[in-house]
Amino acid sequence: MGRTTREEGQELTRLEKLKFRIYVVELLRLIKQRHTYSKLSALTGLPATVLSRYILGHVLPTFERAMELWHILTKKVINLRDEIMERISFDDNNRFFDNTNIINDPLMRKFIALTIFEKLLGTRVNKILTAAVDGVPIASTLSDLLNVPLVVAKKEKEVGVRDFWAVDVVRGSGFRETLYVPKQWLKSKDWVVIVDDVIRTGETQKALVELVKKARAKVAGLFAVISVGDLEDKVELDDNCIVDILVTLNEHSASAPR
Repeated sequence: MGRTTREEGQELTRLEKLKFRIYVVELLRLIKQRHTYSKLSALTGLPATVLSRYILGHVLPTFERAMELWHILTKKVINLRDEIMERISFDDNNRFFDNTNIINDPLMRKFIALTIFEKLLGTRVNKILTAAVDGVPIASTLSDLLNVPLVVAKKEKEVGVRDFWAVDVVRGSGFRETLYVPKQWLKSKDWVVIVDDVIRTGETQKALVELVKKARAKVAGLFAVISVGDLEDKVELDDNCIVDILVTLNEHSASAPR
């Protein structure tokens, strides 16, 4: 999938920088559960006393230092893909899996949100879109980090809302359902990032893309924690859409990553 930045040099707000700094410290706390201060010091090149002050919440790193830490931690210390695989539990036949150990953990959600945040740097984003219900935790965390509204496509119309964008989703069994989004939450000038926890058939994600197109908005990016099979075989996206799947599993054996 192609990657681009639509607004080169777009400045991060002070709030976005502050949230990024806080999230990096929380990632440090996650990693500290597995490493001593001396080990972290050796890996990051920072004194243990400085790391301790970050982790205990006595002081925040600057944005520049937080960005340096982020790159060091994700390249030398912790691999998000491996962390995700360790937290997935499979059934006895390796056909079905449970990912609640990922989406229910606030630190993991922030780790994932930071990964998406970095990939969106310099890209215009003003809406996060997901489908109810499993995609909401990750999408909500990213929405908080970017300080942009979260839009949730639901299977029922919300009471008190008059106008909706609507699109049908056809499941493999032939069962048809409809996803609805209030029109006030998707406008023609929006740049939308679609986020989900798992992509299986891709039908839900195709429906979300269709909702964005109906509103004449733009899909700025599509992100998922796990895809069963290659995304390219499931969803058609513009070349300038930023796409990232953290873990891809084999369709015929859900436990086999690729």
